[in-house]
Amino acid sequence: MTNAKQPPTPGGRPSRLRRAGRALFATWSGRLSTLLALILLGGGAYWYHEHHAITWHELLSPSYWMRRWRGDDLYDPGTALLMHGNRGLREVALTFDDGPHRQSCGQILDTLKRYGVHATFFDVGMRMAQNPDLLRRTLAEGNEVGNHTYDHPRLIKIDNRRAHREINDTDITFYRITGRHLYLLRPPGMDLNARVLNLTRRMGYIVVGENTASHDFAQDVSVDFIVHRTLSRVENGSIILMHDYPKPALALPRILEGLKAQGFRIVTVSEMIAHLPDRQRIAAEDYLQAHMEADLRARQVVVRSP
Repeated sequence: MTNAKQPPTPGGRPSRLRRAGRALFATWSGRLSTLLALILLGGGAYWYHEHHAITWHELLSPSYWMRRWRGDDLYDPGTALLMHGNRGLREVALTFDDGPHRQSCGQILDTLKRYGVHATFFDVGMRMAQNPDLLRRTLAEGNEVGNHTYDHPRLIKIDNRRAHREINDTDITFYRITGRHLYLLRPPGMDLNARVLNLTRRMGYIVVGENTASHDFAQDVSVDFIVHRTLSRVENGSIILMHDYPKPALALPRILEGLKAQGFRIVTVSEMIAHLPDRQRIAAEDYLQAHMEADLRARQVVVRSP
Protein backbone atom coordinates (compact mmCIF):
# COMPACT_ATOMS: atom_id res chain seq x y z
CA MET A 1 0.00 0.00 0.00
CA THR A 2 1.48 3.29 -1.10
CA ASN A 3 1.73 6.00 1.55
CA ALA A 4 -0.10 9.16 0.61
CA LYS A 5 2.08 12.16 0.12
CA GLN A 6 1.99 14.72 2.90
CA PRO A 7 0.60 18.07 1.81
CA PRO A 8 3.21 20.79 1.35
CA THR A 9 3.76 23.09 4.28
CA PRO A 10 2.23 26.53 3.91
CA GLY A 11 4.58 28.86 2.14
CA GLY A 12 6.61 26.06 0.56
CA ARG A 13 10.20 25.64 1.73
CA PRO A 14 11.11 26.93 5.20
CA SER A 15 12.45 30.47 5.20
CA ARG A 16 16.14 31.18 5.73
CA LEU A 17 15.36 32.51 9.19
CA ARG A 18 13.54 29.30 10.15
CA ARG A 19 16.33 27.15 8.74
CA ALA A 20 18.90 29.18 10.66
CA GLY A 21 16.84 28.79 13.83
CA ARG A 22 16.64 25.02 13.38
CA ALA A 23 20.38 24.84 12.79
CA LEU A 24 21.04 26.92 15.91
CA PHE A 25 18.93 24.68 18.12
CA ALA A 26 20.41 21.51 16.57
CA THR A 27 23.51 21.85 18.81
CA TRP A 28 23.87 22.09 22.55
CA SER A 29 26.15 25.12 22.22
CA GLY A 30 23.50 26.89 20.16
CA ARG A 31 20.80 26.15 22.70
CA LEU A 32 23.05 27.28 25.57
CA SER A 33 24.01 30.51 23.77
CA THR A 34 20.37 31.34 23.10
CA LEU A 35 19.41 30.61 26.70
CA LEU A 36 22.21 32.81 28.05
CA ALA A 37 21.22 35.65 25.71
CA LEU A 38 17.61 35.43 26.87
CA ILE A 39 18.68 35.38 30.54
CA LEU A 40 20.93 38.42 30.05
CA LEU A 41 18.29 40.35 28.16
CA GLY A 42 15.57 39.43 30.63
CA GLY A 43 17.77 40.22 33.61
CA GLY A 44 18.82 43.52 32.08
CA ALA A 45 15.21 44.44 31.36
CA TYR A 46 14.24 43.64 34.95
CA TRP A 47 17.18 45.67 36.26
CA TYR A 48 16.24 48.60 34.05
CA HIS A 49 12.64 48.39 35.20
CA GLU A 50 13.65 48.28 38.85
CA HIS A 51 16.43 50.88 38.92
CA HIS A 52 16.52 52.85 35.65
CA ALA A 53 20.24 53.25 36.35
CA ILE A 54 21.17 52.76 32.70
CA THR A 55 19.42 53.57 29.46
CA TRP A 56 18.05 51.03 27.00
CA HIS A 57 20.77 52.13 24.59
CA GLU A 58 23.43 51.22 27.18
CA LEU A 59 21.67 47.99 28.06
CA LEU A 60 21.90 46.81 24.45
CA SER A 61 25.34 48.28 23.70
CA PRO A 62 28.33 45.86 23.69
CA SER A 63 30.71 48.84 24.06
CA TYR A 64 28.94 49.91 27.27
CA TRP A 65 29.33 46.46 28.81
CA MET A 66 32.99 46.36 27.71
CA ARG A 67 33.62 49.73 29.40
CA ARG A 68 31.76 48.50 32.45
CA TRP A 69 33.80 45.29 32.57
CA ARG A 70 37.00 47.39 32.50
CA GLY A 71 35.64 49.82 35.11
CA ASP A 72 35.90 52.80 32.75
CA ASP A 73 32.27 53.64 33.51
CA LEU A 74 33.30 54.44 37.09
CA TYR A 75 36.18 56.86 36.57
CA ASP A 76 37.76 57.75 33.23
CA PRO A 77 41.39 58.85 33.72
CA GLY A 78 41.52 60.26 30.20
CA THR A 79 38.95 62.93 31.00
CA ALA A 80 39.10 62.90 34.84
CA LEU A 81 35.35 62.20 34.88
CA LEU A 82 33.78 60.38 37.83
CA MET A 83 30.52 58.73 36.83
CA HIS A 84 29.85 56.05 39.44
CA GLY A 85 31.10 54.69 42.74
CA ASN A 86 32.25 51.18 43.55
CA ARG A 87 29.45 48.75 42.65
CA GLY A 88 30.72 46.30 45.22
CA LEU A 89 30.01 48.63 48.14
CA ARG A 90 26.62 49.44 49.64
CA GLU A 91 27.25 53.18 49.61
CA VAL A 92 26.00 56.30 47.81
CA ALA A 93 27.18 59.90 47.50
CA LEU A 94 24.58 62.57 48.18
CA THR A 95 25.18 65.80 46.23
CA PHE A 96 23.40 69.16 46.13
CA ASP A 97 23.73 71.69 43.30
CA ASP A 98 23.11 75.44 42.92
CA GLY A 99 23.46 76.72 46.51
CA PRO A 100 24.01 78.03 48.99
CA HIS A 101 20.45 79.38 49.21
CA ARG A 102 19.11 81.13 52.28
CA GLN A 103 15.73 79.44 51.84
CA SER A 104 17.01 75.87 52.00
CA CYS A 105 20.72 75.38 52.74
CA GLY A 106 20.36 75.77 56.51
CA GLN A 107 17.50 73.26 56.59
CA ILE A 108 19.50 70.75 54.55
CA LEU A 109 22.50 71.15 56.86
CA ASP A 110 20.28 70.73 59.92
CA THR A 111 18.92 67.46 58.51
CA LEU A 112 22.34 66.10 57.59
CA LYS A 113 23.63 66.90 61.06
CA ARG A 114 20.60 65.30 62.72
CA TYR A 115 21.16 62.06 60.79
CA GLY A 116 24.93 62.15 61.23
CA VAL A 117 25.78 62.06 57.51
CA HIS A 118 27.76 64.29 55.14
CA ALA A 119 27.12 65.42 51.59
CA THR A 120 28.92 67.19 48.76
CA PHE A 121 27.63 70.62 47.73
CA PHE A 122 28.36 71.95 44.25
CA ASP A 123 27.98 75.64 44.99
CA VAL A 124 27.70 78.63 42.67
CA GLY A 125 30.44 81.23 43.16
CA MET A 126 28.06 84.18 43.13
CA ARG A 127 26.02 82.58 45.94
CA MET A 128 29.17 81.77 47.91
CA ALA A 129 29.96 85.49 47.89
CA GLN A 130 26.39 86.34 48.96
CA ASN A 131 26.23 83.72 51.76
CA PRO A 132 29.75 83.15 53.12
CA ASP A 133 28.38 82.09 56.51
CA LEU A 134 26.47 79.18 54.95
CA LEU A 135 29.58 78.15 53.01
CA ARG A 136 31.69 78.16 56.18
CA ARG A 137 29.03 76.21 58.07
CA THR A 138 28.83 73.61 55.28
CA LEU A 139 32.54 72.88 55.67
CA ALA A 140 32.61 73.19 59.47
CA GLU A 141 30.01 70.41 59.79
CA GLY A 142 32.08 67.93 57.79
CA ASN A 143 30.57 68.34 54.34
CA GLU A 144 32.58 69.11 51.21
CA VAL A 145 32.14 71.71 48.49
CA GLY A 146 32.71 71.53 44.74
CA ASN A 147 32.76 74.09 41.93
CA HIS A 148 29.51 74.78 40.04
CA THR A 149 30.78 77.89 38.14
CA TYR A 150 30.28 81.50 39.16
CA ASP A 151 27.11 82.50 37.26
CA HIS A 152 25.76 79.04 36.34
CA PRO A 153 26.11 79.16 32.51
CA ARG A 154 26.07 76.08 30.30
CA LEU A 155 29.78 75.61 29.64
CA ILE A 156 29.23 74.02 26.23
CA LYS A 157 27.56 77.25 25.07
CA ILE A 158 30.38 79.64 25.98
CA ASP A 159 33.96 79.89 24.73
CA ASN A 160 36.97 78.55 26.62
CA ARG A 161 38.04 81.97 27.87
CA ARG A 162 34.74 82.66 29.58
CA ALA A 163 34.44 79.07 30.80
CA HIS A 164 37.88 79.31 32.39
CA ARG A 165 36.86 82.55 34.10
CA GLU A 166 33.60 81.04 35.39
CA ILE A 167 35.47 78.15 37.00
CA ASN A 168 38.46 80.14 38.21
CA ASP A 169 36.43 83.00 39.70
CA THR A 170 34.52 80.47 41.79
CA ASP A 171 37.77 79.01 43.12
CA ILE A 172 39.07 82.52 43.92
CA THR A 173 35.86 83.33 45.81
CA PHE A 174 36.02 80.03 47.70
CA TYR A 175 39.67 80.64 48.62
CA ARG A 176 38.98 84.16 49.89
CA ILE A 177 36.24 82.85 52.20
CA THR A 178 37.79 79.55 53.34
CA GLY A 179 41.51 79.59 52.56
CA ARG A 180 41.06 76.40 50.49
CA HIS A 181 40.93 75.50 46.82
CA LEU A 182 38.35 73.48 44.88
CA TYR A 183 39.18 70.25 43.04
CA LEU A 184 35.75 68.79 42.29
CA LEU A 185 33.50 70.32 39.64
CA ARG A 186 30.04 69.70 38.25
CA PRO A 187 29.10 71.72 35.16
CA PRO A 188 25.60 73.25 35.23
CA GLY A 189 23.06 70.92 33.68
CA MET A 190 25.79 68.26 33.38
CA ASP A 191 26.26 69.63 29.86
CA LEU A 192 29.63 68.31 28.69
CA ASN A 193 31.60 67.82 25.53
CA ALA A 194 35.23 67.00 24.70
CA ARG A 195 36.26 70.67 24.66
CA VAL A 196 34.90 71.32 28.15
CA LEU A 197 36.42 68.12 29.56
CA ASN A 198 39.79 69.06 28.07
CA LEU A 199 39.56 72.47 29.77
CA THR A 200 38.52 71.12 33.18
CA ARG A 201 41.27 68.52 33.08
CA ARG A 202 43.91 71.15 32.33
CA MET A 203 42.56 73.17 35.26
CA GLY A 204 43.01 70.21 37.59
CA TYR A 205 39.40 69.26 38.30
CA ILE A 206 37.69 65.92 38.63
CA VAL A 207 34.30 66.37 36.98
CA VAL A 208 31.58 64.64 39.00
CA GLY A 209 28.63 63.19 37.11
CA GLU A 210 25.47 61.59 38.44
CA ASN A 211 23.47 58.44 37.85
CA THR A 212 20.51 58.94 40.20
CA ALA A 213 18.80 62.23 39.45
CA SER A 214 15.98 63.21 41.82
CA HIS A 215 14.52 65.54 39.17
CA ASP A 216 13.75 67.87 42.06
CA PHE A 217 14.29 71.14 40.19
CA ALA A 218 10.96 71.16 38.35
CA GLN A 219 8.37 73.53 39.79
CA ASP A 220 5.46 71.10 39.47
CA VAL A 221 7.00 68.08 41.25
CA SER A 222 5.86 67.09 44.72
CA VAL A 223 7.92 66.05 47.72
CA ASP A 224 6.45 62.53 47.36
CA PHE A 225 7.67 62.40 43.75
CA ILE A 226 11.21 63.43 44.75
CA VAL A 227 11.37 60.79 47.48
CA HIS A 228 9.98 57.97 45.32
CA ARG A 229 12.10 58.78 42.26
CA THR A 230 15.30 58.94 44.29
CA LEU A 231 14.78 55.77 46.29
CA SER A 232 13.53 53.74 43.31
CA ARG A 233 16.64 54.50 41.24
CA VAL A 234 19.42 54.16 43.77
CA GLU A 235 21.97 51.33 43.61
CA ASN A 236 25.44 50.51 44.94
CA GLY A 237 27.77 53.37 44.05
CA SER A 238 25.05 55.83 43.05
CA ILE A 239 25.89 59.51 42.85
CA ILE A 240 22.59 61.14 43.80
CA LEU A 241 21.90 64.56 42.26
CA MET A 242 19.68 66.86 44.27
CA HIS A 243 19.41 70.65 44.52
CA ASP A 244 19.69 73.18 47.32
CA TYR A 245 16.01 74.15 47.01
CA PRO A 246 13.08 74.11 49.47
CA LYS A 247 11.26 70.99 48.18
CA PRO A 248 14.37 68.78 48.18
CA ALA A 249 15.09 70.07 51.69
CA LEU A 250 11.65 68.83 52.77
CA ALA A 251 12.18 65.49 51.00
CA LEU A 252 15.63 64.89 52.48
CA PRO A 253 14.62 63.29 55.84
CA ARG A 254 12.48 60.68 54.09
CA ILE A 255 15.23 60.00 51.56
CA LEU A 256 17.78 59.48 54.33
CA GLU A 257 15.37 57.16 56.15
CA GLY A 258 14.79 55.21 52.95
CA LEU A 259 18.50 54.89 52.20
CA LYS A 260 19.11 53.66 55.73
CA ALA A 261 16.28 51.11 55.42
CA GLN A 262 17.89 49.79 52.22
CA GLY A 263 21.23 49.43 53.97
CA PHE A 264 23.11 52.22 52.22
CA ARG A 265 25.96 54.17 53.78
CA ILE A 266 26.17 57.82 52.72
CA VAL A 267 29.62 59.17 51.80
CA THR A 268 31.10 62.32 50.30
CA VAL A 269 32.40 62.29 46.74
CA SER A 270 36.00 62.30 48.03
CA GLU A 271 35.24 59.23 50.14
CA MET A 272 33.62 57.57 47.14
CA ILE A 273 36.79 58.19 45.11
CA ALA A 274 38.88 56.68 47.94
CA HIS A 275 36.68 53.56 47.83
CA LEU A 276 36.94 52.93 44.08
CA PRO A 277 38.60 49.74 42.82
CA ASP A 278 42.39 50.07 42.96
CA ARG A 279 43.04 50.96 39.31
CA GLN A 280 40.48 53.77 39.21
CA ARG A 281 41.30 54.99 42.73
CA ILE A 282 45.03 55.25 42.09
CA ALA A 283 44.47 57.09 38.81
CA ALA A 284 42.13 59.64 40.43
CA GLU A 285 44.29 60.16 43.52
CA ASP A 286 47.50 60.55 41.48
CA TYR A 287 45.78 63.10 39.24
CA LEU A 288 44.52 65.15 42.21
CA GLN A 289 47.86 64.95 44.02
CA ALA A 290 49.75 66.22 40.97
CA HIS A 291 47.47 69.24 40.60
CA MET A 292 47.50 70.03 44.34
CA GLU A 293 51.30 70.05 44.29
CA ALA A 294 51.27 72.27 41.19
CA ASP A 295 48.93 74.71 42.96
CA LEU A 296 51.19 74.78 46.01
CA ARG A 297 54.26 75.54 43.88
CA ALA A 298 52.36 78.29 42.06
CA ARG A 299 51.33 79.94 45.34
CA GLN A 300 54.92 79.81 46.61
CA VAL A 301 56.11 81.58 43.47
CA VAL A 302 53.50 84.29 43.95
CA VAL A 303 54.47 84.78 47.59
CA ARG A 304 58.19 85.06 46.74
CA SER A 305 57.62 87.50 43.87
CA PRO A 306 58.65 91.09 44.65
